[in-house]
Amino acid sequence: MIANDLIIADIGYGEYKEVLELQRSLNRARNQDAIPDVLIAVSHPHVYTMGIHRNPDEILDPNLEVFQVERGGSATYHGPGQIVIYFIINLRDRQMNIRDLIITIEGAISHTLKHYGISSEGRLHGETGVWVGNRKICSVGLAINGFSTLHGIALNVNTDMARFDVIMPCGMTSEIMTSLQRETGSIQDEKEVKMILLKSLSESLKVQEPLTLNKIEELREILMGNGL
Repeated sequence: MIANDLIIADIGYGEYKEVLELQRSLNRARNQDAIPDVLIAVSHPHVYTMGIHRNPDEILDPNLEVFQVERGGSATYHGPGQIVIYFIINLRDRQMNIRDLIITIEGAISHTLKHYGISSEGRLHGETGVWVGNRKICSVGLAINGFSTLHGIALNVNTDMARFDVIMPCGMTSEIMTSLQRETGSIQDEKEVKMILLKSLSESLKVQEPLTLNKIEELREILMGNGL
C-alpha cells in the first residue's frame, strides 16, 4: 500500500469507457486495501450516460449512444469544457456514509465557486448537485461497491450547454443547467478551476499531501504493482 492517504490523478483527456473500466478496477483494489483513496480528474469527449434511475423518456434523441452505468441519478452529458472528477473512496476507513461524502463534495465545489464570486448551495429541493439559484452548475452521481465509491461529479466550466438539449438532465428540462462561463459572463481557465477544486477537495477530505499523478498509465502501473 502506498503511504499517502490519497492519490490525485489528473489525467487530462480520457475516453469514457476506458476511464469507467479503470474506476471499476480501482474500486476493487480499494476494497482490498491494496491502494489508498483515489480522485481521478478528467475531461471526456462528448458522451451521454444514464444512472440507475433510468428513464428512456429522458433521452430525446433516439439515435444517441448512451452508457448505462451504476451511479445514482439518471441522464447527463459529459464533454469538453467540463471538469469531471471520480471518487474511489473507502467509506468504512473514513468513517463516513455516502451522504456524508456527498455533503463534503458539494461543500468543496461551493467553496471553489465562491472564488469566482458565485454563491451556490448543494441539494436543492431534494435534488443532488450544486446549484446557483435554481440552476444546476455541477452534477453529482456516486455509486457504492463494497465499502468504496466510484463515479463522481461533473462541473460545467466552459461547457457547450446546447449539448444538454437532447436529454432531460436528471429528469428536468435542459434550461436548468448552467456553467461557470454563463454565470460569470466570460470564459474561464479550466486548469485554474481544476487546481482550486482539487485543493478544496483534498482539504475537505483532511488530506495534507496527496500523491499527484498526471498519466492514466501511472494508475495502471500502481494496479499492476499490486498484482491487480
